[in-house]
Amino acid sequence: MALASQSTRSDRPVLSSRRSQSSLASRGLVVGVAAAAALGGAFWLMRNQSSESGEAQAPVRSAQAVPSASDASLARLDPTVTATPIAPAGARSSALELAMSDAANNARAELHRENAERALAAEVTTAGQGGQTTPATPATAPANQPSNQPSNQPSGQLGAPAGTTPPASTPPSPAAPQAPVGNGFDGTPASTPTTGGDASRSAGSVADALALAATNPIEARAALSQAILSGTLGPIDAKQVSDALVKLGNELFFTPNFNANDKLFFQYAVQSGDSLERIVRKHKLGCDWRLVARINNIKKPEAIRVGQRLKLPKGPFSAVVSKRDYRVDLCVGAGSERVVFMSLPCGLGKSNGTPVGRFKVRPGSKLLNPEWRNPITGEFFNANDPANPIGEHWLGLEGIEPSNSALLGYGMHGTIEPNSIGQDQSLGCVRLLADDIAIVWESLGDGCEVEIRP
Repeated sequence: MALASQSTRSDRPVLSSRRSQSSLASRGLVVGVAAAAALGGAFWLMRNQSSESGEAQAPVRSAQAVPSASDASLARLDPTVTATPIAPAGARSSALELAMSDAANNARAELHRENAERALAAEVTTAGQGGQTTPATPATAPANQPSNQPSNQPSGQLGAPAGTTPPASTPPSPAAPQAPVGNGFDGTPASTPTTGGDASRSAGSVADALALAATNPIEARAALSQAILSGTLGPIDAKQVSDALVKLGNELFFTPNFNANDKLFFQYAVQSGDSLERIVRKHKLGCDWRLVARINNIKKPEAIRVGQRLKLPKGPFSAVVSKRDYRVDLCVGAGSERVVFMSLPCGLGKSNGTPVGRFKVRPGSKLLNPEWRNPITGEFFNANDPANPIGEHWLGLEGIEPSNSALLGYGMHGTIEPNSIGQDQSLGCVRLLADDIAIVWESLGDGCEVEIRP
């Protein structure tokens, strides 16, 4: 009992000391809280006074207030990248919230600057690859397209204004100029063969022209002539048109019947002292008198009588040779009125030996029943020799273009080898069957143009 009582009394000073220390700690905590409250009140009072003065002390941290590498690049950035403004000073935020807001805004501003610098660098790099220098100022957006829309450009095109196209790595080459579509009548180059829809339209036009031949042969002849001379027909269509023109030629051209609607002819009444040759010279028809006799079906030229009405072609005459189709188209008229009055098969030179381009009948070169020497073997053939390879008609050709003006010795002639027509067996000349070369010889006078096409 005594020991227990003594031990309890000895512990009392220790407990008293602990109570004193706890009381002091409590007082220190109260003082600290009071001091913090005082400081907070003072700070709130200062901010409240500043707010009452009417001046917004906290700046709005937008893209305009943040320095960057390029104002133009900042202007191109999405507006959502800019920092969120701090709450106004009148809001009762704690000092800790303000500090956290400042730190967040500073971080956003730093990210904004980095994005701006990357956009500028990407823009300069892209311009360098395109071979052009892109100005720093933003391009003016089209009137119907807002300039501040976010861009959907792929990586490397950041910052490009909406509605604009970035420079290509290789500038597009200019479109090739369209070749003029002509029919070869007036020096305009014929157009190349068409494909797709154009070919369908050409086929439709040919079909219409062929159908028109039964009711209006003159108009059909004009349409078919334009089609075959244009060079736009394929081999099958060209053959069909050629056959139709042969038929129309026999009906309209090689007949004494005069059609007042056919502008290719005029009528002439034979006068005293006339001959077919004199009539051709007087009217400068440009053809041989034998063609007039053929057209008017005159068997005895010396038997024409005064007052007899003759059908005379107006001219001028020309020819177009198609190497692809082995065909000679004889033409009359000029410009848009030029038509094909006969289409004839032909043979050409070995190893693509027939030259192409524009030629004319060399003056003084037209011969009937000529003699000939083979330029390779030297073998000579007399006139009237049935073995003469060039037959009974010859027309010499001379080039009228720089590419063929030096070519000599080429011409158009007959053949004693009918099977060579449609083939490449001559020495370079254009050969035709005996009856066909007679028509060519009669139609083409000195200086008449002959075009040889590939």
